Amino acid sequence: MKLAFANIREMVETQARRYGDRIAIRYYERDITYRELDERSNRVANGLLKLGVRKGDRVCILMDNSPEFYEAYFGIIKIGAIAGPVNCWWQTGEIQYLLNDSGAVALFCDHAYRGHVDKILDGTPALKHVIEREATDDRFLKFEDPQALAAELAPVEIALDDVAMIVYTSGTTGNPKGVLLTHRNILTNSWQASLLANIDENDVIMCFLPLFHVNGLVITGTSPLSKGSQIILRRNFSASEFWECVAKYRVSIFSGVPTVYQILLNTPGFEGVDVSSLRYGVCGAAPMPVEAIRKFEETFNMIIIEGYGLTEGTAGATANPIDGVRKIGSIGIPFAESEIRLLDEQDREVPQGEVGEICVKGDHVMKGYFNKPEETAQTLRGGWLHTGDMAYKDEEGYLFIVDRKKEMIIRGGENIYPKELEGIIYRHPQVMEVAVVGAPDPIYGEEVMACLVIHPGQALTDEAFKEWCRANMASYKVPKYVDIRTALPKNILGKILKKELKSALKAEGKIAA
Repeated sequence: MKLAFANIREMVETQARRYGDRIAIRYYERDITYRELDERSNRVANGLLKLGVRKGDRVCILMDNSPEFYEAYFGIIKIGAIAGPVNCWWQTGEIQYLLNDSGAVALFCDHAYRGHVDKILDGTPALKHVIEREATDDRFLKFEDPQALAAELAPVEIALDDVAMIVYTSGTTGNPKGVLLTHRNILTNSWQASLLANIDENDVIMCFLPLFHVNGLVITGTSPLSKGSQIILRRNFSASEFWECVAKYRVSIFSGVPTVYQILLNTPGFEGVDVSSLRYGVCGAAPMPVEAIRKFEETFNMIIIEGYGLTEGTAGATANPIDGVRKIGSIGIPFAESEIRLLDEQDREVPQGEVGEICVKGDHVMKGYFNKPEETAQTLRGGWLHTGDMAYKDEEGYLFIVDRKKEMIIRGGENIYPKELEGIIYRHPQVMEVAVVGAPDPIYGEEVMACLVIHPGQALTDEAFKEWCRANMASYKVPKYVDIRTALPKNILGKILKKELKSALKAEGKIAA
């Protein structure tokens, strides 16, 4: 496959020539044209060069969604440096770990995160420069300063396989790892996403997912720009303004996570608003209950496209096709120019219908983990990205996620997949959220524990819940333990953090430490 652009810098420059004064990003009352995006990111790039930043240096971005995020991101990449988005929800110690592990020489940050920066300056020896929006401290450079520089940028040799971005995993299975994504990775995945979604220059894509996450930055943040589309950028998701925003800007596509769709289902404001421009919504990052998908589609008369991806695969890997068979509950089929196999413990392909580990091959698969050759070799062994996610394939090649390999519960020799049980339990009329985990057991090795959040104003006893489970699943899968909670720990994308949940359960004495 021949990509349309030689690198990401060329993409921004080409689109500026092609679309000029066409609006690329609408951010509340601010409009940024394709030409302005190119010029302003050039000024950032020139500013970094003036500071001594060079090709291959890591420059991190601790900023909320804004046009300045884009300017910093593209400015870093245009000089061959490596952009490092930082999760704005991380705490001081986590941010310091990322800066030191990556060896970042510069950091762009919002004033809101100055508290973190003040605490870590003395403990990040490689960090030479902090560029802050709305800077009020002489120790930091003002983001506006580079705007005084020339909008022209000297040529820099950048190859498709040069690293463009380092993105740290969430750390749900240990310390966060820096995933190295190349220009080829990002441009390939952007092309794959736009092809799947039939995106063209007439589309208007709403982006409210955080740009520090690959879903937001690549799928709804870069892919539209590669096609000349318009992005309606928001700081974050707001149910109160969602439908009004769709109607005002004639939004055609948006990407969300299950939590977003659940909130929209429970928030009034849709009635009487013209949302006929919407073609569909994309759902990824975490599994969405089948019943919730059906209810959303019936309520809002639009379709949800389920997909699957991970940082190590840039962003997306599979999805239900827009044109063709769409199977609710399935993560669909592989992206164009991508292969997926389901492999067993010996890396042998499993027969159709059997559960195996999702393994991915294609130009969107990461270059590797930063400074972790052994983990890179293990994850990419045999030329396949081993995801740790378990699935089966039906007779038409559609994939159905079963669970995380490491979250599988083994009860007396029987494999139990929490996601399967969660899918069943979500059908219980009183259950709003559920997370199934394994609890140590001296006889069976592990037992099933269901952690539930009940709909407000309702009540449910342990025994009534277990009785319902006995009528809806095999006896060995029925939870032995039931824990009713007010909330489940989640990350910013709505994914339930089972590692944190199990830690809380241990601290509360509900499962053995």
